[in-house]
Amino acid sequence: MRALKILHVEDSEDDWQLFSRACEVAGLPAELHWVPDGTEAVAYLEGGGKFTDRGEYPLPDLIVLDLTMPRMSGFDFLRWFRDQSAFSLPVLVFTVSASIEDKERAIAEGAAGYFVKPKDFESLVRITESFAKFKCNRIR
Repeated sequence: MRALKILHVEDSEDDWQLFSRACEVAGLPAELHWVPDGTEAVAYLEGGGKFTDRGEYPLPDLIVLDLTMPRMSGFDFLRWFRDQSAFSLPVLVFTVSASIEDKERAIAEGAAGYFVKPKDFESLVRITESFAKFKCNRIR
């Protein structure tokens, strides 16, 4: 099975490390890439700045996105992403917000799924296992 290329957009390095470890424990065949905010995610997807080498920074199959980040929030990123015709891949919101309003807004802005970050590691592993079911038809 080919590794799922995941771009994790998350401002907390601790949350990134936990997510990375959960993917490993879940046995999710994934090639993980991390950026700390929406602005960096845009640069990554556009292949700008330090992200020009697609061998090192391949286009993802899936984006896992936090909502609350500096510079460009998850909602701002979703609006930008929705207007891009070059990409057709799922964006999964993965946030601490259990607000129904945030969930409805994220789905309305184009998120393919909405997951609340759990408080325990075992639940995090179960959530990451479910990410493998999201497929992508990336356009190059």
